[in-house]
Amino acid sequence: METVDRAIFTCDDCGASAPSFGIEYDSLGYPVCPGCETAAGPLERRRVGGGSAATEPAQ
Repeated sequence: METVDRAIFTCDDCGASAPSFGIEYDSLGYPVCPGCETAAGPLERRRVGGGSAATEPAQ
């Protein structure tokens, strides 16, 4: 039996998936989605370079 050990990042906001070795992290060490650029932290989701995603106006 072959075991493949790969970690996959999946964004909760947009559903994008990528191998964990291809994910960038913000200055606090939280993963940043390559699709929608949302950083996921323990207290909030926020767009990199912007405010909280919850407080941004809908587009």
